[in-house]
Amino acid sequence: MTKSDRPIPAKIEQRLMELLKMKEFDMQEVNWCRSTYWARRDDWHLILVACHNAALARTAAESGEVRP
Repeated sequence: MTKSDRPIPAKIEQRLMELLKMKEFDMQEVNWCRSTYWARRDDWHLILVACHNAALARTAAESGEVRP
């Protein structure tokens, strides 16, 4: 089994299905994510970290906290 043949992690698959159901992604986009996940996994991690950091900054700003 090659990396591209491996199923993506269940959490990622579940989230893709949620995005499809909410019409945020279409099936072509879901299939692209599935086909590129293993080859670009490190990119996904960096994107998630950046999004998490942005969310922390946003929630801090919304609650009036000041972060260095």
